[in-house]
Amino acid sequence: MATKLSIAKKVFMQEKDLILNSSSFHKFFSENEDWLKPYAAFCFLRDFFETSDHSQWGCFSNYSKDKLEKLVSKDALHYDTICFHYYIQFHLHLQLSEAAEYARAKGVVLKGDLPIGVDRNSVDTWVYPTLFRMNTSTGAPPDYFAKNGQNWGFPTYNWEEMSKDNYGWWRARLTQMGKYFTAYRIDHILGFFRIWELPDHAMTGLIGKFRPSIPLSQEELEREGIWDFDRLTRPYVRKEFLQVGESHLLVSHEEY
Repeated sequence: MATKLSIAKKVFMQEKDLILNSSSFHKFFSENEDWLKPYAAFCFLRDFFETSDHSQWGCFSNYSKDKLEKLVSKDALHYDTICFHYYIQFHLHLQLSEAAEYARAKGVVLKGDLPIGVDRNSVDTWVYPTLFRMNTSTGAPPDYFAKNGQNWGFPTYNWEEMSKDNYGWWRARLTQMGKYFTAYRIDHILGFFRIWELPDHAMTGLIGKFRPSIPLSQEELEREGIWDFDRLTRPYVRKEFLQVGESHLLVSHEEY
């Protein structure tokens, strides 16, 4: 990747004026600037601060359109760096479009992959922090394949906030993919209906809960023959368990 980027930067410096002034680039830019400008700014700040964790970016940690316009301004000393990220995305668009058109012409359907989550340290969470529950993590509950469950690391969605603009972020994401793909594979589709949500400090998937989840009333449980609620809902630690724990602590202490 480092070698490819190094070569790409050299090519960019040779042809940047030709490409950036072309009508095809202007068309691409005008159709995509809503995401392209924040993405280029994100890439610049990520490399400048040497981390994608935008909470470590000082005054740039909190995104605003005013800050964005200053970052991507043509008068900025780093404007060439911003344009390089435009340039890379433009060529990726051209190459994927060409491949998709060729496939369609040959009667081949391309199916794109759409992962349900986004990285915690991504341009999406930087620009739209209210759309994500940043104090949570997504995963899967314990099962036959993973006794401790799974913690995938990315935040869950704030569906209530997303609904306020009729899910504009999702519609934009799907529309963008629709430019190249005829079908989507959504991984994982169940996450649109309910997700295993963990606190952000969790290491495994053990201490999560489904969100949203439908509660069961005491009456419903009793109808199913479940009645010993104290036994099922309160800690139940026998004395011998505590004694075993104490002996382990003594051994560990002596060994230490």
